Amino acid sequence: TYDMLREENAMLRRVVRSTQSSLESQTCTVRRLERQLKASLAKEEREVQELQSFVQRTEWTLQLMTQRALEAESQVEKLKQEIFILQGELESSKVENENLRAGQTTDLGAVKHNIDFALQNLHTIITGANWSIRQLTSGAESLNFVAEVLKSTGKISEV
Repeated sequence: TYDMLREENAMLRRVVRSTQSSLESQTCTVRRLERQLKASLAKEEREVQELQSFVQRTEWTLQLMTQRALEAESQVEKLKQEIFILQGELESSKVENENLRAGQTTDLGAVKHNIDFALQNLHTIITGANWSIRQLTSGAESLNFVAEVLKSTGKISEV
């Protein structure tokens, strides 16, 4: 029994050593896995922080782009209104231009009529002036004749 106990004791010591060795190996594995887990958690936390930072930058950029889009839409509306006003002014200018062109033709007709009327009046005046000049010339000749007659009469009365 003593030998059996000794053998059993040796076997139990081997089992204990094997179990201790296995425990030490498992403890090392657990420590290694804990270190890997901590490293993995730290890496994951950094990634989460980076993602949060990225999300914040993206949100800020989105807000900025939204603000710019609203400003652009406002500017587009202002430009549309300005285009509408300018188109109205263009149409008004076209109508005014057509009216001026039509008026020019009418004005040219009026000018031609005025010129014709002025020419007729001028012709009448020239005719009248010619007639007056003829009368003056005739009157001057008559006066010269009378003067010659009077002169002759004066010489005759002296004689």
